[in-house]
Amino acid sequence: MIVGNRNTVTNLNITAEYGSAVTLHAGPLPDPVRRQRISHLPRTVADPLIGRERDLRLVQEALGKRQLVQVWGASGVGKSALLRHLARTLPGGPDGAAYVEAGGRTADDLAQAIFDIGFEAPNYKPSLEVLKEHLKTLRLRIYLDDAGLDEKDLRRLFDMAEQSAFVFTSQHRSALDGVHPIHLDGLTAPAGVNLVQTVLARGLLPDEARTVQALCDALHGNPLRLRRIALSAATGKRLPSIADLPELLPALLNRLRPPERDLLHLLGSLSGAELAAPQLSSLLGRPDAEALAEGLVRHGLLLASETGYRCPPDVAECVLKSRMTQFPAEPLCRALTAWVESRQTTPDQVAAHFQALDVAVLRAERSGQAPLGMALARAASPKLALSRQFDAWGSLLGAGWAAARSAGDSAGEEFFLREARARRRAIGRAAQTATLVLEAGVLWQELTALHAQSAAHQVATTVATSAVAPIAPATPIAPITPVAPVTPVPPVTPVTPATTVVSPPVVTQPVVSPAPVTHPVVSPTPVQPPTKPIVIDLSQSTQQPLPPTHMTGAHSTSQATSPKIDLSGAHSSAAQPTQAAGTAATGPSHTAVGAAGAATAKGGTALAVACAVGFTTVLGVGAVVYAAKQSDQAPTAHATYPSAPPPKVYTPHPPVPAPAPPVYTHAPPAPSPVVTPRLVDPVCATVIPAVERDSRQFKTDKATESRALESYNNAVDAYNSRRTSTIPDDSTLKSALDTVIKDLRASESTLRQAISQARDRSVASDLNSMLTAHQQEESQYRSFRNHPSGSRVDTTNQASAYNSAWFDLVFRC
Repeated sequence: MIVGNRNTVTNLNITAEYGSAVTLHAGPLPDPVRRQRISHLPRTVADPLIGRERDLRLVQEALGKRQLVQVWGASGVGKSALLRHLARTLPGGPDGAAYVEAGGRTADDLAQAIFDIGFEAPNYKPSLEVLKEHLKTLRLRIYLDDAGLDEKDLRRLFDMAEQSAFVFTSQHRSALDGVHPIHLDGLTAPAGVNLVQTVLARGLLPDEARTVQALCDALHGNPLRLRRIALSAATGKRLPSIADLPELLPALLNRLRPPERDLLHLLGSLSGAELAAPQLSSLLGRPDAEALAEGLVRHGLLLASETGYRCPPDVAECVLKSRMTQFPAEPLCRALTAWVESRQTTPDQVAAHFQALDVAVLRAERSGQAPLGMALARAASPKLALSRQFDAWGSLLGAGWAAARSAGDSAGEEFFLREARARRRAIGRAAQTATLVLEAGVLWQELTALHAQSAAHQVATTVATSAVAPIAPATPIAPITPVAPVTPVPPVTPVTPATTVVSPPVVTQPVVSPAPVTHPVVSPTPVQPPTKPIVIDLSQSTQQPLPPTHMTGAHSTSQATSPKIDLSGAHSSAAQPTQAAGTAATGPSHTAVGAAGAATAKGGTALAVACAVGFTTVLGVGAVVYAAKQSDQAPTAHATYPSAPPPKVYTPHPPVPAPAPPVYTHAPPAPSPVVTPRLVDPVCATVIPAVERDSRQFKTDKATESRALESYNNAVDAYNSRRTSTIPDDSTLKSALDTVIKDLRASESTLRQAISQARDRSVASDLNSMLTAHQQEESQYRSFRNHPSGSRVDTTNQASAYNSAWFDLVFRC
């Protein structure tokens, strides 16, 4: 997959076995081709739209005057049915029409979905800036069903496709400027009678018609509940009365056949997520699962979408109450794992059911079968990534990481964290992998709920039980890029001429010069006041089940008793400080923040606290901070040089992998979370700026040396290809090497002086490690300078040791 990030384009190579790897994209940029006529419409349904003539007219009139139209109303009132009818019957925009199911999806994922609909660009995920450039050229009429985004994300999405018109549905009226809201009421009494007659496929007797009219008034014309009235009349001896309404749903469920009840039990256990017909057939062992589901949809007990079926919240609550148990997690995870691993299952199909995957993984962890959930997340991760729905991918990685941690599988934890780092690197969020969100002096590990389906899901109840002392936030550390080792190629005399192929050094970080360097490349960072590092520990989470809260279309909070860690860091607002969902209060025992309810994940980040957990946030004294090493491979230059006499050739090795951002772990909460000052070695105030100054100089001179190497290799290529008869002169390259060696000597002098002044034994040890690495590196460069034909420069180990010591030194200081 090609992923664009501002000025950098990367390749994201995804495999099921080894995970994802990010490399610099060396080929031409993709050229998305806009489709001639865009027609991405919902499937045709048999049932006609009943009693909505007035609403259709209002929407049509609004679309003639407005660019943004919202249809809002209660659950089950018929918003989705109306929107599908509009998409199928109204003319599109100048470029066509697109219908998109937005339930639980973020603004960035929706923008990518619209791009995929409008352009032919396989395996390409442009950056947000490039994405906007393409989307603003479209003149579509876009229908968004169940758009649960807040006003900020809605505005961002609308601005990206500024020339397209939007019609979107949600449960609550939008306060966004420029949106024309249309409230969808229930059916009138005559329309309600018509609906019941259509479902029953027979006319109503006069007394039955009067009963249905009364029931329609009592139910506020809700079409979903009127369909249940029709089912009651079809399975019972008479129509229910108004007095029967409170017990109507349990009575209907009791009248269903066992296979229908099993189907409702399965979908009711998924907290509002949906499954497709093949998955239902596999889990229930019935080839007629789709026919059963369609019958339940017809009678208002299930909801159908373009890709599957889901259970309404009230039906799910009633089913689970009657069964007193949920559908087992083991068959659910095994069936979904087999489905995602199938060659016939496409990435887009996996993306359409990301919510069910999240629920299954968390269910497995909660039921003590975390390895099953981890296996499902690991199997689904590659295809979900290839769907280019990166926020959904990040959400699954968080669920998988939590399952791996619960299972005590260190390799699994490392896999999901590595995938999260690769994902963030690909989309240019590398800084988020180095530091966690800081707000009000409290360091939070990012949490998120399952993606909710409407703005109503943003209600969250927070329980705080302890006061927290504020701590000054740590300063983020810029990435470190090591040196590119250089290997001389000894003179050879092949029989036939060959063309030299030399690529310039590649850099993945825009803040670094085109030449990789061993020195840490950081922006000037003032030394922080003496404080001990901030620590947080996910392993000390306090499980605190909260009262069940069943929200329309949301995942039941009573079922979520463990935190789901979101590794997505999705959209740009994630870089801003996030607000905790609650306030701190003083408690006698420990520091904890619990949250209940469901929240729509803004771009898959934003500290959306929506699982029913008691999550311990620890601000401890002392920290264990380590840098997880992660390799980012870059293209390697190879060359052969025929000549008589053959010139010497210097070919760079691949850059040494830069260490991955630090991972924060922590200990249990201290009895009194008070920050105590810690003495900082005075040498920190001078050595950090001095090393940064030396690094900048080394970076500049190393870039010059790299250009000299490239120029020399080009001259070799011209000589070998007989375009010139002049043997290349290596004096410029040797002069550049002399300058690099001089920089290393200056840096060694800085380190020796700092070592002589250091008071802290650990600081002195880090400085000694950096000095030793530089001395070994200088020795290799000097040997190469003096005897290029018989020496080899490979500073991989030295760069790794230097970077590790630099990380430790910065954190100690």
